[in-house]
Amino acid sequence: MKKLVLPLAVLFILAALGGTLNAGNFQHQAGGVAIWLPDNWEIDNDEDEGAIYADAPQGDAYCVLQVLHDIRDLDAALKIFSDILSEEMDDFSVTQKARPDTLNGMKIMRISGNGLRDEETWSVDILLIAAKKAVLMCAMGWEKDPNGNFAALREKIFPSIQALN
Repeated sequence: MKKLVLPLAVLFILAALGGTLNAGNFQHQAGGVAIWLPDNWEIDNDEDEGAIYADAPQGDAYCVLQVLHDIRDLDAALKIFSDILSEEMDDFSVTQKARPDTLNGMKIMRISGNGLRDEETWSVDILLIAAKKAVLMCAMGWEKDPNGNFAALREKIFPSIQALN
């Protein structure tokens, strides 16, 4: 009986650890924050650029969390965020101007807009985040969809952003 119980216990512990490690929580060391992203998304952590790129499996949504290099405050970030966002989409236009807010103790600016990606119209919501280590931009974009499929996901990703200790 002991021979059967020990391997099962080890297997259970390994499975539990594997579930924790694959929970979708990513640390962004350069920015000093952590973020939750869906397990089934393709994630690319580019430490040289200080960015995490994530794409939905069907290619109909994405999330980018990146340090805005040489930017020291939210006002400076407001002046350049659309230039950086233009790398992800064309013809970006703001539909809801910057609104100051806080997120888990960090000062942020919330912005919404539309643009073109792969010749399709996309919605994008942006957070400019004043974290301890850097000012970051987190942008989540999705194909325009009358069903609003990604709105609930946005409401899970954005609130998950936490300062690292």
